[in-house]
Amino acid sequence: MAPENAHSETDGWQEVPRDPEPDDLGYELDDWEVIRAKKNDRGHLMFLPEEEEMLRDEAFIVADARSVCDVVDRI
Repeated sequence: MAPENAHSETDGWQEVPRDPEPDDLGYELDDWEVIRAKKNDRGHLMFLPEEEEMLRDEAFIVADARSVCDVVDRI
């Protein structure tokens, strides 16, 4: 049996714009530094937050360069 509020939650999604603002989704923009590294013909990118406190909380990303794209190029 579905909860009573299941229908009302579905209705709420229909009212959301197709391209909502990041703030409306609860996202906060942060500045991150990108470090490029290459070894054995393979490129890697390391994304580090500018806020030292976030780095202490282990907030960083290491990715294969082929897996990363600029979102502007995809629009």
